[in-house]
Amino acid sequence: MLCLVFLFLIACKKDKVVLSGGIEFQNSLESMVNNGILLQGYTKEKGSYIFHFETKDVSVPEDLVSSIQEQPDLWKTVVNFKDKISLSLLSKGNALDFIVKDRALNPSGYNPLSATVEVLLPGRGRVRVIVEGKPGTKGTITHLLSASNPRQVIPIFGLYANYNNQVDLVYTDMEGKERGRTRIQLKTEALDVKAFPTFQTLVAKKDKMEPGLNLVSYPGESELDVSCPYMLDADAEVRWILLLKQSPKLQRLAASIGLKRMKNGNFLSGDGQDSRIVEIDMFGNLINEWDLKKLGYTFHHEVTEASNGNFLITVSKSAARLVNGKPRINDHIIELNPLSGTVLKEWDLVNMLDSSRYDHQGTGIDYSQTAGNWAHNNSIAEFGNDFLATVRFQGIMAFTRGGALKWVISPHKNWASSYQSYLLSPLDAQGHLITDPKVISGEIAHPDFDWSWGMHTPVLMPDGNILVFDNGYNRHFKNLTLGSSDAYSRIVSYKVDEVNRTVQQVWSYGERRGANGFSAALSGVQYLSKTGHVMFCPGMGVRTSKGLGGRIVELDPKTNEVIFDQEITAPSVSAFHRVTRMAVYPDNM
Repeated sequence: MLCLVFLFLIACKKDKVVLSGGIEFQNSLESMVNNGILLQGYTKEKGSYIFHFETKDVSVPEDLVSSIQEQPDLWKTVVNFKDKISLSLLSKGNALDFIVKDRALNPSGYNPLSATVEVLLPGRGRVRVIVEGKPGTKGTITHLLSASNPRQVIPIFGLYANYNNQVDLVYTDMEGKERGRTRIQLKTEALDVKAFPTFQTLVAKKDKMEPGLNLVSYPGESELDVSCPYMLDADAEVRWILLLKQSPKLQRLAASIGLKRMKNGNFLSGDGQDSRIVEIDMFGNLINEWDLKKLGYTFHHEVTEASNGNFLITVSKSAARLVNGKPRINDHIIELNPLSGTVLKEWDLVNMLDSSRYDHQGTGIDYSQTAGNWAHNNSIAEFGNDFLATVRFQGIMAFTRGGALKWVISPHKNWASSYQSYLLSPLDAQGHLITDPKVISGEIAHPDFDWSWGMHTPVLMPDGNILVFDNGYNRHFKNLTLGSSDAYSRIVSYKVDEVNRTVQQVWSYGERRGANGFSAALSGVQYLSKTGHVMFCPGMGVRTSKGLGGRIVELDPKTNEVIFDQEITAPSVSAFHRVTRMAVYPDNM
């Protein structure tokens, strides 16, 4: 770092401050250089050169300067002083094409709609990536990257397939204010994916939609195939995809719940084939993995990152047995410390729920209840200091960290007397207890209330209510499974009063869609925080205009207005496990 030792004046735009001496000058200069402050121009006034920076003006006596050389093509201005010291200032220039040093499409080999671009900026600053949408669409993707060093490798996500993508790289100050930009073109090939779904957008009120893309956890041709997660935009264009069959470490990945974004920006998933937990980056690279088999478990359905950074995982315990000695499955939850790889806590649902409660409806279906698969826990979520889980064949349950059952939302039929105090009593719309024994038992629905059946993905709402996907599997103990024409799924919100031990249905959607929204298994809901909308996403066996698959519906729960409706027709009956609306770029990238 060059330093100049002489008296100088610094005139701030708001307050004029006079500083003198080499130390003050050096500190001021170093602060401006280190913070990447751009020189926007200079003027000559009353015997001084006034250098106009983004944040302040610097005044230098004219008689100390021998010459000033402007180099706009390199975005710098060189100030030569009479004591033979020269100073190169980052300054506003012309085109920025020279900053692009290298580029690579699909750098991992698994994400053909991604790229990296190496840039060398004229000085410190940030880069905003703009992937331009196709003409006539609102498909433009914009993200301001957090890095500020001059040399950066810029990640590019959200490219179109088989298209000459136009990408702007915007050079900004630390706050994101534009200094200049350059445009590059990235030509992609058509996606080479066999047995891929087809899409049709039926409703897209884009000005009302929650921002982001839809991350679809496509399992492939079957549950035995390799998962193929992708992101769709509102125009039914694939904008991100992982072709993991090309990955030597993930070519057998069966991501039961798809991918969940972690706090660090990577994705978390459970591998049903190899019973491991995996962390994957946006390009599809395997970052970390945790072997559950070595810990005595096999993976089943759900893993989520808790607020403390640990993983909550639904599993089968390899040593768990029924009284008759046969294996029991899908009835354990563990908390795993990802740093140490150790299990901190284990919850056995047998110690909380009635494992003898068994209904034989629907036998012969590969996802129906059996003696060994009596619970089929398919999700786990934090519920304040407690936990919330959906247990497919039993109900929605809340329990403490110590393993104490708090309550259950479930039809009261077949529960042993020792569990009656945990079963919440239903209320009607006016808040009165429903007394019809057939409603309470689950044999029929009340006009204001119904229980959930084969449910998934409980979500704690900002108002304290619980949002859940009610699959409708064996609703009212009738054999309503895949292909049932008189079945329906719905999204439902419940209000729980823990003191009075009651549950009230405050909102629901989906019944009128019938088979066009019915999914006997899989599926999910999501609360969209920016708009207050919710997502209704039935994912298996849903009737579409072209066959069977799934549906992505964004709703305004205040009005039941459909903001977005997109059909996914799949080669098999399963279109997805879950769908999650999210920005393609993580916030911390």
